[in-house]
Amino acid sequence: MLLDLEKLIEVAIPDQQKIFKDSQLETLNRLIKYADYYDNDVFKYIEQTYPEYGRRTQNGKSITPAQVPFNYARYIVNKLASWQFEIPIDFNTTYQNDTNKTKAEQAETDIYDIHKANKMDSKLLQAAQECNKCGGVVFKLKYDIEDKKLKIFVRNRMECFPITEFDDYEKLIKVHFVAFKDEKTIWKQTYKLVGNPNGKKVCYIFEAEYDVKDLSKPSRVIIEYQPLGNNKNWLDFIPVYIVANTPQIGEVWGLSELDDLIPLIDEINKKYSDLSDSLRFDMFAITILMNIQGVADLKGKPGAVWDLTGGSPTGEMKPDVFKLESQFQYIDSLKYLMDNLEAAIIQFSETVNLSVDKITGVGNLSGVALKLMFAAILSKTARKNMIWGDKLREMYLDCLKMKAIYETYDIPEDLDLEIFFHSPLPENELENIQVLSAKIADGLIAITTAMNESGIQDPEKEIAKILEERKMFDTSMVEDRINSNKQDNKGSNGNE
Repeated sequence: MLLDLEKLIEVAIPDQQKIFKDSQLETLNRLIKYADYYDNDVFKYIEQTYPEYGRRTQNGKSITPAQVPFNYARYIVNKLASWQFEIPIDFNTTYQNDTNKTKAEQAETDIYDIHKANKMDSKLLQAAQECNKCGGVVFKLKYDIEDKKLKIFVRNRMECFPITEFDDYEKLIKVHFVAFKDEKTIWKQTYKLVGNPNGKKVCYIFEAEYDVKDLSKPSRVIIEYQPLGNNKNWLDFIPVYIVANTPQIGEVWGLSELDDLIPLIDEINKKYSDLSDSLRFDMFAITILMNIQGVADLKGKPGAVWDLTGGSPTGEMKPDVFKLESQFQYIDSLKYLMDNLEAAIIQFSETVNLSVDKITGVGNLSGVALKLMFAAILSKTARKNMIWGDKLREMYLDCLKMKAIYETYDIPEDLDLEIFFHSPLPENELENIQVLSAKIADGLIAITTAMNESGIQDPEKEIAKILEERKMFDTSMVEDRINSNKQDNKGSNGNE
């Protein structure tokens, strides 16, 4: 289905200058290209620069070169995402005033409930893939009044058009979500922050559909322009959160992980395709007939016997048949090139390549050795988590604010939230436990913090279970001793 992207931009930002619209159109086409590379539909882009890799007709004959695409794009995008969210994140609410302890603990439980109800473990993994692929991803909050449930949606970058303050690019003042429902209909949803007479900001929403033949006015209004909230409380923030992939200064969106990799991926795909054609042509070499009459009588089937006697038109030259095979020695050069291209992809993406030859005979690695081996991807994941951590903290705290607006819910003023990310780095578990135990014993770390680092989702609940088990074991041991003493006393009395 071929869609007119210019109409999408016209609906999203009708009042912008043409130069801005042209840059938006260029961005959308680039996002489509990233998606195609992720789906391994790459040769249509290679053919634009190198037509010889496409199907063509030459001298009346159809030529179909081999096309062997290797999906490095999906591998890199998914690998980086899995390092962030393959292991579910954890939360920890903090507070300053001890009187708010109970409320803060309840808020942490509610955040876990919201996270679980929205299946955020899988959504975060999908969102990270989208962010790596397109340079950013969008989260959107919505309170379902009928179900009395807060919902979190993930939206791709292509349908989001944010507008920020000129001097404060982190401050959203308006956000448009625009997408094609079908070839004839465009859907648009707008959030806008507006000041009211009381001096407070209120978030308004508008949602409508447009006919592509007439974009001047909506063909159907879904939600009239209205504030979000209820008659007593209104939303004073836009419930939209843009997570950029390692953005530069002043950028709302970040960079795609595929920007630097696409030229390398193209070169690898071309060389593997060349190699495939080379093998095919060497296996089915051209047959050369010299001084042969009656060529049509020679059958090229397996096991055929050709009678070449008297084939010479003059009788002076001997007839001959041979295969035209390539003598070009390229295997070593090709292997050298391919190894370097694949190494460059791993280096530029900052992932890790653990082939069999690299890990054979390494034995049991210490935690330090493992971290050195995975240093690049650990560093990259940490940089990504800094950005994701701030946005997720803001989003989950705003989830509680929305509950306070639509429900009877009290949030402590000093409430804060920590996000814990867990790396899938292979660990020497015995060594890790020994380090944590030593820190706890020396008073360098709290038990709950150590449990969070170990991936335990609810440390307080786990500690309560441990104490209960110890109490049960202690009671059982006391009972065993009492019973044992009774038996000893009976035995001694019997002997007397």
